[in-house]
Amino acid sequence: MNLSRQFPLFCLLAAVAAGQYQAHDRRDERGPERGPGRDQSRGYDHSRGPRVIFYQDTDFRGDALAVYPGEALENLSGLSFPNGGKLNDRISSIRVEGGAEVYVYTDARFRGEVMRLTENVRNLTGRLLPGGVSASWNDRISSLRVEMRRRDESWEEPNVVIKRAYLDLLGREPDPSGMRNYRGLMIDQGWTERMVRDHIRRSDEFRHEGADRIIRRAYLDVLGREPDPSGLKHHRHNLLEKDWTEGDVRDALRQSDEYQKKNSGR
Repeated sequence: MNLSRQFPLFCLLAAVAAGQYQAHDRRDERGPERGPGRDQSRGYDHSRGPRVIFYQDTDFRGDALAVYPGEALENLSGLSFPNGGKLNDRISSIRVEGGAEVYVYTDARFRGEVMRLTENVRNLTGRLLPGGVSASWNDRISSLRVEMRRRDESWEEPNVVIKRAYLDLLGREPDPSGMRNYRGLMIDQGWTERMVRDHIRRSDEFRHEGADRIIRRAYLDVLGREPDPSGLKHHRHNLLEKDWTEGDVRDALRQSDEYQKKNSGR
């Protein structure tokens, strides 16, 4: 799936023609009365499958826009809700339906702080930005992408996930502040293990020490020796610039002439 795929303009125009993408407030099965800023759920079709609905107001009210798995909005600037309200930095509640998940970002082009959601959020004011004590996600979303949630996704205790990532990438146990930070990101921002690992891989510690530790470990396991300077430089570039994993390094070493010659007699 191309994460940078743009949500076509004609889809936004179609949304206007099709009417409001308003969701049902389950607190009142009858649905609130129609009107400006009210949930117009009686005209909402819940049988259309996985999607994420973004609302201009809290409690799933106001103008709304539905986005489907495989679609992404790279830059909300210049885009509008179906009724014409600005979309950039104007989202206050989110409904996630049918096994979809959404990644929302504070900056355009999927940059800045990121939060992953697999469930409804009635009021984004309650979701604080990472490291913040007062700044929240309310009216702060500038790009987003929607995907299908993986069916094999299973929950693991955040401490276990974080410890495993630290040991694999940095070769050490997480310090208390690191554990606290990543635990908060997993619980409050919906981060997955992959998101934790990607963040660690961008750290100075990984770039200066972790990458070399991974390469050395792979060389010792696969070739039974320390890496030479040229091999260290080559694989360090792949890890840092091409997002290689330790598995990629090990695969490359097993394809080398040295490995083939070493194991040809087996």
